[in-house]
This record gives sequence, C-alpha cells and structure tokens, in this order.
Amino acid sequence: MRMLPVSRRCRFAVILAALAAPASAVAQTPIVGPPVRIDQGGTSAANETTAAASAFNPNVAIGGWNDWRASGASEVIRSAFSLTFDGGQTWSDVIVRPPAPNQSGVEGDPMTAFDDRTGALWAGAISFTGNGGVYVARLDPGETTFEPTVMARVTGGADKCWMAAGPDYLDPEETIVYIAYNQGLLRSTTMGDTWAGPFPFGGGGIGYLPRIGPAGELYVAYWDFGDGLELKRSFNGGTSFTTHTIATRMDTWGTQDGSRFPGTFRVPPLVYFDVDPNDGALYAVYFDTTNVVLGNSNVDIYFTRSVDQGTTWSTPVVMNNDTFRPGDQFFTWIETDAGGGLHVVAFDSRHVAQNDGTTNGMFDAYYYYSNDHGNTWQEFRLTPDSWNSDDDGLDRPQQFIGDYLGLAVAGRHAYPVYLDMSNGDPDVYTNVIVIPGSPDLDGDGSVGPADLAILLAAWGSDDFDADLNGDGIVDAEDLAALLSAWT
Repeated sequence: MRMLPVSRRCRFAVILAALAAPASAVAQTPIVGPPVRIDQGGTSAANETTAAASAFNPNVAIGGWNDWRASGASEVIRSAFSLTFDGGQTWSDVIVRPPAPNQSGVEGDPMTAFDDRTGALWAGAISFTGNGGVYVARLDPGETTFEPTVMARVTGGADKCWMAAGPDYLDPEETIVYIAYNQGLLRSTTMGDTWAGPFPFGGGGIGYLPRIGPAGELYVAYWDFGDGLELKRSFNGGTSFTTHTIATRMDTWGTQDGSRFPGTFRVPPLVYFDVDPNDGALYAVYFDTTNVVLGNSNVDIYFTRSVDQGTTWSTPVVMNNDTFRPGDQFFTWIETDAGGGLHVVAFDSRHVAQNDGTTNGMFDAYYYYSNDHGNTWQEFRLTPDSWNSDDDGLDRPQQFIGDYLGLAVAGRHAYPVYLDMSNGDPDVYTNVIVIPGSPDLDGDGSVGPADLAILLAAWGSDDFDADLNGDGIVDAEDLAALLSAWT
C-alpha cells in the first residue's frame, strides 16, 4: 500500500474524524459577544459615535465619540477615540485635538476612516470656533500613536463631517481621502498631510456621508432638509457630481425635533449607506414614520439598494421586526463586509411600552445582519437592559443621545459602537461580533467535493471565504463545519 506524505495523512485523519462527528447544519448566525466598554477614560457625557476597521489588519479597529470628561462647571467637548489592536479584546482611548491655534471649547462631530490598501487610519473632528474648522490625524500601520493633527480646512462655519479613504478613480494604485461636510468636499492625495477644497456640492443639506466604490467611484449621501434623501456621484475624484434620489421620506422633521420619540432629545432624520466591495452595489438605510399607532408615531428602519451605481433605487422596505405595540428604531448605520454581508446598528424602544412626548425614553441598542443582500435580516439585542435617556450626563432641558451611531467591519469581525446609560451616565460600548462563512464555497447551491477542494487549498491561511467559523485561520474547525453540511 502506498503511504501518503505525513502532511496529507494528517489532513486525511482530520477529514475522517470530522466525518465521524454528528452531522448538523452550519450556523449562518453571527456570534455576538458580550458588551465591552471602550471609553476607558470617560466618566461624563458621551454621544455621536463613529467607528472604522480595515481588511488590511482585521484586528485593528477604532471607535470615537463626543466626550465631556473635561467639562467641569461648563460644557467642554472633546473628540475621543478608542483603539484595539487585538480584535476587540482590549481598548485604549485618547483625545485627539486640533493644532493649538485652532483649539476651542467645543471639538466634536468625530469621524474615522481606514484605507484597505495601505492600512492607514484617520481620526478627526470639527473645532467649533472662528479660527477652528475640520482637523485630522493619521495613524500609520504598525504604529500605536497618531501623527500630529493637521487642519484640513480652517473655517468658522463647518458642521457635521464624515470621511472615507480608498482608491483614486483616476489612479487606482493611489489612495485618496475625502471629507464631506456642510460646506462641500475636501480631498487629500497626500495621505491626509495636505488638503484641497472645499468643492461645493450645490444645494442645501446636512449629514454628507462619503463612500468609495471598488474602482474609486465617489458617492456622498445626505438629507436635503426636506423629504429628500439624496446622493451625489462622481467619477472624477469629486471634481463634478451628478445627483440622484435615494428615497423620498413619508414623514420629515427638523434637526432639533424629536417629537416622534419618547424623550426630549433631537433626532435628525439622516440617511446612511455603504458600497459592496465586490460588485459595487449600494445599500442605504434610514428611519421614517410608517404609521401612527394609539396616537404614537411608529418609526421604522427602511432599507433600499441600487445595482446601477445609485441611478435608481429599489422600493424602500421596513427591515426591523418589532410587533404591536411597535417601538421606534432610529440612529442607524450600515456596513458591508468583504463577503457581501450587511451589518446595521440602531437604537430601539420596543422593550418598554411608552408614548411619544414622554419626558424620559427607554431604549436599547440592536444589531441587524443579512447575508442575502438585505432580503432577510436577523436581529440581536446588544444591551442587557433598557436604559433611560434622562441619564445623558448633561444638565439641560433637551437631552442629547445622538445624533448617530457607528459600526465597523473587518475580516469576519463587526464592531457596533453605541451608548449604554445603564450605569447612570452614557458609556460607549461595543460587542465583538464574529461572522460565520457559508460552506458552499463554489456557490453551486450544495456542499460537496468541490467545496472541500477549495477549503483544503486555503488550509492554514486567513482566506475570508474559507474561514467558516471566523477565527482568522482556515483549519480543522472549518473543515468540520464544511463536512457537517455535506449534501
């Protein structure tokens, strides 16, 4: 009898052991870890979270938020950011400020971005003063501290910025970094060291969110202050744009209005979207009033997608599954992973029966996952208990728990970044979520020898598709998962 090489004999033994194991379906349900607090240095108010992660190194992620830890007797806001270098097991936070001449008492609206190609990370915010403006700091791959901050734009009128980094449409081997905000578009071709702009979008709006497609296409979504959720699209690095409508709202309200929700906080009705890194499909989520139930607005999350680069969009559909008496879902954020899976985080009031206009609202954070392009969704409650919006850590009539949330995805890890006020003040939390893979590796609708061949060819690597259990390496556990689903 011809003997197999040792490595192949070992692999064959693993296959036999896996075949002997009881057969069961491979779970396509994300594994949601427990809440992990990431604002280690904060003990005061916090809100407006952001997050980013990168396939360059899936173990590195960043979360950010408005931080009041330096307030004392007055409201002093800083932009804080927390970093993990070990896949979310430990976090360390830092305050990122603008250069000294541009500092102010209010430095907020944090933003983050990662570049998959180089592994560079950026964090920034706005200094709200006459000589303030938009500022950014870069963290280079392999480093643990940010480079000195630079002013992307000195201005006294900046509001609500977000950023993105990715391939330059005109030169895909180079990285371009964009910042979108109320005054227009800023862009950097020097990894954030120098900036050009702003290049105006035209028309009014707020919540300008930039995203970059697989070939460097630039998209910017925003709310037009009315019933329109709009998209700007550019194929020349933001030099010019075409405008397209994502959705038309059934109900709209002002930026300071929260009358459709329990609590006294404001709820700007913004739109959030992402681009599939594989086929360039666009996915958008927003919250809108579906109906009025027992005198209370029923606000739901709506989902829509575009397969023609934002020119047309599908009819929006409600993606959450709360039942009568319905709660409200709001402050959504969406990310797409390398396998095309969709991830959403939002606040949710379903667990406590309460009326609009109630002074104190009770809420939870929820995570939603879809692995079929948004046709169906799984829901997961992230917070163990509902928390009270009055515990916002601020001594003023209008509460402040927004105006948005953050979520990051890298490799097979997702990191929703949200507030939890169960301790009597707002703390910033995440959950490390592991995304299982499909054992149907060749996509033919069944699991068999062809899938086994693909998995064995990826043995010992971090191949995203073949890493079925999401632990970062293709090994015997993935093989057992594939064989248990053999058809």
